[in-house]
Amino acid sequence: MSEAAPLPSLSLIVEQVATERETINAHAESLDSKAGVVLGFAGVLVGLGATAQGSVGQLAFQMGLGVAVLSAALAAWGFLPRRYLVLEVFRLRQSYLTAPDEETQLQLLDTQVEMVREAAELVKLKGGRVKLSVGCLAASAALIVTGILAATGGAHHG
Repeated sequence: MSEAAPLPSLSLIVEQVATERETINAHAESLDSKAGVVLGFAGVLVGLGATAQGSVGQLAFQMGLGVAVLSAALAAWGFLPRRYLVLEVFRLRQSYLTAPDEETQLQLLDTQVEMVREAAELVKLKGGRVKLSVGCLAASAALIVTGILAATGGAHHG
């Protein structure tokens, strides 16, 4: 019967992986907050734009409203709940209750490393959507202001 090689750094790596999971979860929550803010501002722009639509018929204004709707859609997509990865604790209990401590710790570590990898990928996608929604919000605001200025400037000069 061969003895498993000792794993002196196992507890250190387990601790680091746990820290990384917390960091990724905090980042995902931060992105959710940002997506909520963008969604709120985009909603305000669309609401204000809808009330002013009759008096402003400029193409830039209309495009701005369309981009605001796109920004809201992207923010909502980024805000959607993400899949939260969890351990299958019953299977863990069934498979590792009588296993040596290091074997169980190593299996838990491998599982958590995979969870961190998947969560990081999901957060990266969410971050891209939120970043795109912020860009659309800025473009929308610029187009709406341009449309309003063009309409009011034309009324004063014409």
